[in-house]
Amino acid sequence: MKIGEVIKMFIKARKMSQIDVADKIGKSPTSLSQIINGAYQPQADTLDALSKVLKVPVQVFHFLAIDESMIPPENRALYKAMAPTMERFMLDVFNTAPEDLELAKKAL
Repeated sequence: MKIGEVIKMFIKARKMSQIDVADKIGKSPTSLSQIINGAYQPQADTLDALSKVLKVPVQVFHFLAIDESMIPPENRALYKAMAPTMERFMLDVFNTAPEDLELAKKAL
């Protein structure tokens, strides 16, 4: 998943609108949309603001955005085995209800 998709998932899971989130982080809705759609990579200050608004540490955004292709080939089997459990743990810890998460993922 790309970082924009992770952000979109948490916006939907928190039942917030992109317009509200954009306003709260001091960005235009267009700018936030471009981040979500992958046209632009968010700057550190934008990720920090999103982290505060969505109540999710920046590190969680980065972790959930890890793609198998980023993992060294010799570690991919371990990644494939552990990633689903680690992802579920992160989402549970940050109070994302499973049904909200599933709805958010389907909306991607």
